[in-house]
Amino acid sequence: MESLAIIAEFNPFHTGHARLIRQVRQAAGPEAAIVIIMSGAFVQRGEPAFFDKWHRAAWAIDGGADVVIELPAVYALSSAAGFAQGGVTLAARLGCQALACGVEGGTAADFLSLAHRAEGLTACLKAAKKSSAGQQLTDALMAAAPDEARLLQQPNALLAFEYARAMLKQEQPLTFLPLPRQGRHGDTGLGAAFASASALRQAMRCSGTAAACRPYLTAASLAGAEDQLAQGAFTDYGRYGDFVASQNRLLTPDQLRSLPAFTEGLENRWHCAFMESGSYDQALRSIKTRRYAYSRLCRMGAYTLLQPSRDLMDCSYEAGPQYARLLALNGHGAAFLKGAKGRLPVVTKVRSDASGLSPLGREQLKLDLKASNIQSFCFSKEDQRKGHQDYYHSPLFLSIKK
Repeated sequence: MESLAIIAEFNPFHTGHARLIRQVRQAAGPEAAIVIIMSGAFVQRGEPAFFDKWHRAAWAIDGGADVVIELPAVYALSSAAGFAQGGVTLAARLGCQALACGVEGGTAADFLSLAHRAEGLTACLKAAKKSSAGQQLTDALMAAAPDEARLLQQPNALLAFEYARAMLKQEQPLTFLPLPRQGRHGDTGLGAAFASASALRQAMRCSGTAAACRPYLTAASLAGAEDQLAQGAFTDYGRYGDFVASQNRLLTPDQLRSLPAFTEGLENRWHCAFMESGSYDQALRSIKTRRYAYSRLCRMGAYTLLQPSRDLMDCSYEAGPQYARLLALNGHGAAFLKGAKGRLPVVTKVRSDASGLSPLGREQLKLDLKASNIQSFCFSKEDQRKGHQDYYHSPLFLSIKK
């Protein structure tokens, strides 16, 4: 079966996401399977998703997708390069022939050309104390191919570039389908034809309802969001921040040094900041520099809670995802998974022994379960904070007519 993947977070699912799926459906045809590789309990910005992964997956199926697979937390909580590598590799191992994403500008040829250039430049880059490895690569590309590299000034184009780089590393090539998006990633206001997920989260957090978001949510995501907000089944980011800050009062620099991304003595600065600051946000602001982007620091905050080992992260980047955790599907998605059977273990029911998975796969899944437990503990209302939700949820099957 022809299949096309979209790597996403749907935090929450909105009309812009539905538009992207419609564009993909138009390009791929009615018989193709649209496969969503979606972040689970935590997202790439380094914090829990606003709503749980099962509701977001169901909204995606209602919005035109055929199957939703969870991107393991080890990749969902990585830099753009690690996020892309995990998502693209998972799509390829499921047998997807193409990958689509929304971009502000640029063609597949543009991104693949930049990806080929990057492969030649990476080995030549030298360590620099004032900028990150990603910024060094961007600067080198700007010097080598300024016209093409200007694309990378846009956040979604930067992620598309990382998708293209990850695609070059796959044994079976994927077709790349970047599609024009409307609206800017991270916009914080409402009022345009499409609103960003950031703006929608902000509006719902401030009001406690989804009323102001009505024009920007699908019927299913609007009804679901209203229900989850009323129940208090959404992340309280103030509670999460206090949770991280309190954890970091207990960690020593030596303990921090054992976690991913704590390098170059940053653990000492981090420890002092959390000892001297009265809040999570205040601590991060005091640590942030040009070299240490805010998103990276947020991911490091998540690492202090989830406690992934450096070895788990390194081995995961090297070996790729070890399973496909199924969250939701329709009949078309079921047919796709039947054809994909044997390529990768498909997890439909979480078991304590994680039978059928490799040792690395069991460690990856263990981190996913920990992420879900932390997310639910940070929900707004006390009766929504029960743990072990992964054991109680089976994949959602929705009979959706196209």
